[in-house]
Amino acid sequence: MNSSFEIFLGLRYLRSKRKRSAISVLTWISVIGVAIGVMALNVVLSVMNGFDEDLKSKIVGMNAHIIITGYENQTLSNYDQVAQIVSKMDHVTAVGPYTEGQALARSKDKSLGVMVWGVDPEHPQAVADLDKFLWEAKSTDLNPPPQTGSGIPERIFLGAELARRLQVMVGDDIILFLPILQQTPVGMMPQSMKFQVVGLVSTGMYDYDSSYSYVSLANGQKMYQLQNDVTGLAVKLDNVDSAPKIAHEIRQKFNGQYFVQDWLEMNRNLFVALETEKWVMGIILSLIVLVASLNIVNPLTMMVIDKTKEIGILKAMGATDKSITFIFIFEGMFIGVLGIILGVIGGYGLCEIITRIPIPMPGGGMVYYIDRLPVKVDPMISYVAVPVLSVVLCFLATLYPARQAAKLEPVDAIRYS
Repeated sequence: MNSSFEIFLGLRYLRSKRKRSAISVLTWISVIGVAIGVMALNVVLSVMNGFDEDLKSKIVGMNAHIIITGYENQTLSNYDQVAQIVSKMDHVTAVGPYTEGQALARSKDKSLGVMVWGVDPEHPQAVADLDKFLWEAKSTDLNPPPQTGSGIPERIFLGAELARRLQVMVGDDIILFLPILQQTPVGMMPQSMKFQVVGLVSTGMYDYDSSYSYVSLANGQKMYQLQNDVTGLAVKLDNVDSAPKIAHEIRQKFNGQYFVQDWLEMNRNLFVALETEKWVMGIILSLIVLVASLNIVNPLTMMVIDKTKEIGILKAMGATDKSITFIFIFEGMFIGVLGIILGVIGGYGLCEIITRIPIPMPGGGMVYYIDRLPVKVDPMISYVAVPVLSVVLCFLATLYPARQAAKLEPVDAIRYS
């Protein structure tokens, strides 16, 4: 008995008679169950992958890939020499100094704590790609106005959410109170500087948009009394994945003189949590595919019972146990593969719909860092790993009923029928 005949019988058995329509119903339920399981697994993994990629792109877009600072919060005094050396290293695209500190922002009606970054307005890319996230402004707007009467020289960019909470708009003034005390006629008071808001930064990440502000490097040095020093150096690379390697090379080049961190080290806990969550969700949703695959046992078992006489006749005519097993394994795999194909197509279609029609996240990014549901389909996972796993589970589900059919004795099978 050749394989083509076994396949022919398998396909014929799948088309049940009307009096056995229950088998057909169970077959389609099994197909739909496998399809839903595969679709759910693909969509959730694509969403988790998109969340990871979107968060990663925003973090590396608004932050340096590598930062170089002194140990124990010491400032850098010879940063120009260090910047020249680092800028000549492979994969380095930008190196820029920055200042960093905290302040209390005061508008007419509100007061909020903010993080203040001092950047070079001409080349801020190493610290933060401001021009990518600014609303109707550019980084050079932090420079003093070219003409008198165009506003005060001290200028600032505010996160969009921070500006909303302070109830200020572009063109309004705010006062920054610094954690540095000075003697006044009424006693010790915190130093303060007045700034004009000249732009709003919107990254889509609530933590950044609600607490970050940017001033020029010169104003940052003046605010925190750094003279010609800076808080550190920011480094941008042409490939973010090479950051750990380049950071290691920088440590070796300066013999560990400076504290060097790459973006993965600075956000390790966040990305470890995301990777763990992705694996856990994948395992949990694989159980859905497993349960759907086990549903294949029901129609196959009923089919074995329904075809007991035919099995006895086939074995009496010389069909081997291997042939009978192959017939029912083929039937089960046909059901499983059909469900897998439908699930992959459905998952791809649902991911496309989510991509084209963005779904807003609850809280507008306050809880999940992003303001919409991101999707990124990984072909190796969605079109290779998930289908292969599903095929294996469906194959395992077919073994029991197929082996039970093969164990039937011809005389008993015919007599039973």
